[in-house]
Amino acid sequence: MEILPYEIIKAEFKPWTETYLAVAQALIRFIETDEIEVMHFGSTSAKVGGKGIIDLSVLYPESQLQAAVKHLKTLGFQEQASAKPFPPERPRKDGAVLFEGRKYLIHAHVIQKHSEEHQRQRAYRDYLLANPQVRMDYERQKKAILSEGVTDQEAYVKRKAPFVKAVLNDLSG
Repeated sequence: MEILPYEIIKAEFKPWTETYLAVAQALIRFIETDEIEVMHFGSTSAKVGGKGIIDLSVLYPESQLQAAVKHLKTLGFQEQASAKPFPPERPRKDGAVLFEGRKYLIHAHVIQKHSEEHQRQRAYRDYLLANPQVRMDYERQKKAILSEGVTDQEAYVKRKAPFVKAVLNDLSG
């Protein structure tokens, strides 16, 4: 597997397909080491249509952040393509892969294994998978944002954040 250069694209709705799971599994096998685990999270993991970007948590053991970042860079991942990147203590690396003739964009979130954020990501994904109505509501929310003409990825993420936060609040409360 080869990590290709990341491209900033306009946010547009892509229906969910099983292929997202296959791409994520191939990436997990490619990235994982004895020390680093990888978890697929985000919409593509939860059978929700959206931008079609595959979000992965690259989970490192305590005090191994720099080793995890170095590993991703060695594999070909690039610095986050964003005007407002994640902080150095919680970086995101970006890339793309070709899979069955189609290009998929990848966001590799570097997160400490067993951290609160790791647990929240897993709980959110599992909740969406267990609740088809919530998945449909989330997809409807995303389509509504895009129908308003929002095509900038960062603006799109900001607009859907209240939905995600509401679900996370329900999970923790």
